[in-house]
Amino acid sequence: METDLTDRDLCRVRLRFLDLLKSFFQDEPDADRLSRWRGFFAALDKEHIDQHLDTAIHELGTTLAAKSLQEIKDEHHSLFVDPYSKQLLPLNAAYYIDGKSYGPSLADFREILKQAQLVKESKFTDPEDSLPIMLDALITLINEEKQGLAETRGIQDQLLLHFLIPTTKQIRERISKNSEAEFYTKCINFLDAYLELEQGLLESEPETIH
Repeated sequence: METDLTDRDLCRVRLRFLDLLKSFFQDEPDADRLSRWRGFFAALDKEHIDQHLDTAIHELGTTLAAKSLQEIKDEHHSLFVDPYSKQLLPLNAAYYIDGKSYGPSLADFREILKQAQLVKESKFTDPEDSLPIMLDALITLINEEKQGLAETRGIQDQLLLHFLIPTTKQIRERISKNSEAEFYTKCINFLDAYLELEQGLLESEPETIH
């Protein structure tokens, strides 16, 4: 992928997008976060990045402008919190890759974390292969790359190709059938479009960070 950005600048852009994406799934949204989302997408909608991503940004921004905070909170509760909800949406990779939570792919993901010398913080109660934690792991690896602390492209590639991308695509297929999950359907579409861009970046020849 051609870019005028230096590698360090590109890392900053990637981190900004991934922090935004993680914020959709890590916990219940509040008024401050909703305000930041709306401002971010109002600005992003004026940019032209990639056709698939541009469409996902526009659709999510439109939904953000139309939805109230309570509507988004209700959707979040139904999808991610209420254990008795018929709309409950698992976010862990093993559920989609192995067909069951805590399957063998969780052990594989833990091995990647061990290889990267990453340890899940005790405040996170979800398994290591949950979507927010996988995004957080990628953020940490990119931060290390930006600071020149380690060559993490290989591990980033494993995380994307074997876990984040296939899990996101299956979550997207599942949530697309839920007509009551308008906001989070758009969030997953945005994540899916962004991860395609990430895949293209990692497939390009890495350069030395200046």
